Amino acid sequence: MSGPLTGVRGIVLTQAWAGTYCTELLAMAGADIIQLEVRKRPDSWRGTYTTPMMDAVAEVPTAEHPWNVNPHFNSVNLGKRSFTVDLSTPEGLELYRSLVPYADVVAENFSPRVMGNLGLSYEELKAIKPDIIMASLSAYGHEGPWANVPGIGGTIEPTSGMSALFGYPDGPPMNSGQMYPDAVAGLYGFASIVTALYHRDRTGEGQYIDLSMQEANLANIGDAAMQHALLGEQRPRLGNRDLTSAPHGIYEAQPGAEGERRWVAIAAENDAQWSALCAVSARGWEGDPLFADNAARKQHEDDLDRAIAEWTASEDRDALADRVLAAGGLAAPVLDALEVAEDPVLRERGVIVELDHPEAGRWPQVGAPFHFSRTPARVERPAPTQGQHSREVFREFLGMRDERYEELVAKNITGEGPPA
Repeated sequence: MSGPLTGVRGIVLTQAWAGTYCTELLAMAGADIIQLEVRKRPDSWRGTYTTPMMDAVAEVPTAEHPWNVNPHFNSVNLGKRSFTVDLSTPEGLELYRSLVPYADVVAENFSPRVMGNLGLSYEELKAIKPDIIMASLSAYGHEGPWANVPGIGGTIEPTSGMSALFGYPDGPPMNSGQMYPDAVAGLYGFASIVTALYHRDRTGEGQYIDLSMQEANLANIGDAAMQHALLGEQRPRLGNRDLTSAPHGIYEAQPGAEGERRWVAIAAENDAQWSALCAVSARGWEGDPLFADNAARKQHEDDLDRAIAEWTASEDRDALADRVLAAGGLAAPVLDALEVAEDPVLRERGVIVELDHPEAGRWPQVGAPFHFSRTPARVERPAPTQGQHSREVFREFLGMRDERYEELVAKNITGEGPPA
């Protein structure tokens, strides 16, 4: 591995998205992240043992097990190792506890009672390794009146206040439709763990991180939250508009080659960008008193949006965005997911990388969202298949012989695939 966290090891129990994305970022930064899985209850993002494969993956000759080729799981576990242990058994629990001394970080995103019920609370892990760093990512944190309320990204959006800001001025609050809070919580979890590692390097002290998805996402809209808390004002829903500048919107362009609807994002945050947009449009907007300055454009934003939409409707999306950018304005094509994966800028920056998975084959994935000059972060291996590294992990840290490993497999404590 390479990256600034080379030499750091996490033996983690994360699953689904928020936790696995948090620990994937650690792996992208060079940490050795060893993901615990359970055969009798696969990670929900692997799907069940009978979940059918997606058509595109099913056509890959090496695609054998549906739980190993699910693109959800394989997108948020890049660079990790996977081992299986059934923590509901005394032998499995003891196996995990025997690995804790080799870990710098333990992370999990279960509901608050789970780790304590397993005998793996922070206090119990600290008794095994005093400087351990433990991170718990849950919906509402481990303390407070909502501590035991279950939650996912779709329920965190309204409870954090985000949904109140999503939507259009004449419509109801909306969710993003993307379970966006999971990714936000994952980023905050990653930053918290890195900060804890820095603190440990300076002081020798580990610590417990209690991260609430709700609080992480509330912080992400902190300006609106403070506006309500201090002034009692509810910020209005703006659609695609901005609080202070105009234009700022998504405008329909010419249909694509196959008739699909296409859109372009256009904004002007200052007079120079507005002048550039006017020059490209050649519609005489710069001389219109309704649009004389930003205050006037904001006051007459409905008129402005109608004028821009009338112009963009007959323009090619990509060509228009390129012309506005070249003139010094702000514009970008609105891309669908497949177009994002092929975007040349993202590929050149290493945001989109292609990896060969042992079963799923070669697919584009989202790479490291950070660049370092001296310790380059890179994605060096795909997501693991379930239990791919179990024998390796037990041999490496516990010196386990093959005979003992096969005994554990026979008991369904470790191994791969559905339990016998």
